Amino acid sequence: MPPSLQSLITAQPRTRPSPPHASSRPSAEAEDPADIFASALGSVFADDARDVHGDAATPVEYRAVRVADVVGEEERGRFAHYVWNAGVLVGEVCGGSRKVGTMGRGEGGNGVNGGEEEREKIEGGWWLTEEEETRWSVEGESVIELGAGAGLGGIMSVLGGAKRVTITDYPSSTLLTALTHNITTNVPPPLRATVTTMPHLWGDIHPPSPAACPAHAHAYTRVLAADCLWLSAQHAALARSMKHFLSPRDAGASVIVAAGFHTGRAKVAAFFEEAAPAEGLMVREIWEVDVRSGVRREWRTKREGEGVAERKAWLVLARLGVGVREEGSGEMVEA
Repeated sequence: MPPSLQSLITAQPRTRPSPPHASSRPSAEAEDPADIFASALGSVFADDARDVHGDAATPVEYRAVRVADVVGEEERGRFAHYVWNAGVLVGEVCGGSRKVGTMGRGEGGNGVNGGEEEREKIEGGWWLTEEEETRWSVEGESVIELGAGAGLGGIMSVLGGAKRVTITDYPSSTLLTALTHNITTNVPPPLRATVTTMPHLWGDIHPPSPAACPAHAHAYTRVLAADCLWLSAQHAALARSMKHFLSPRDAGASVIVAAGFHTGRAKVAAFFEEAAPAEGLMVREIWEVDVRSGVRREWRTKREGEGVAERKAWLVLARLGVGVREEGSGEMVEA
């Protein structure tokens, strides 16, 4: 059984210089009592699942990756100043079982260490079986992350051996500056040439958008999206971008999606049942993960009697690929 996702994230004191965009940040000394209470819930109530980490004044660390905080009203409205459990799970999957377990940034290293036995050495097991990991791995792949926020998925893809990584988020200089800071902080110099940032508004795939250029259109074998499903009005645009970036030439090309149920299970289900198929994407693998224990269960679009506290404790993790409608039945089948 894998470790608790919550145990992989720790709040950090501010020991580094503030990012250049952060001059208007509120003082950490003026911490809201409500924030102090929220951060202590996991200690007071053992079964409480905290689904979000950090805030505008508290950087956090995931394993050896330290992520910058983001300040700005527009960015706060997009919840870019938080690290969500779904982002941590995507980071785990992209880092890979043989590399994440002994993460470090040793001199001359690529940010991760490990060997063939690493899967057994990781306390509690791993999120994917060995067979599943061959289908989900980013090693040697070209990767793009959508709605990246802190960029954990993209950064861990670099450290996990991806040959090319593009990390995108809403066209905001504040967000992109924070992403660049996180890359510089966590990606060793020898690997920085493999990763870039790009502004991207979901669904904007035509010129003059950077997404339209041949270097990006249908150019990626892994598309990542962590906690991007909470706003159903954006589902169609998000799915359009996923299909646009995904390479049709590689049968194993996949979209990796992880999401919490912040705005309800029905909204998340609608993405997989409506928005994704409308853009020619089909679910190939899907299940739910308990953030407290790593236990899996089958994916369900409805769970009777599921309250807010229970809903917070679970994520959906899915792998999508290109599909086509089968004549007659109308069912999606692999292309």
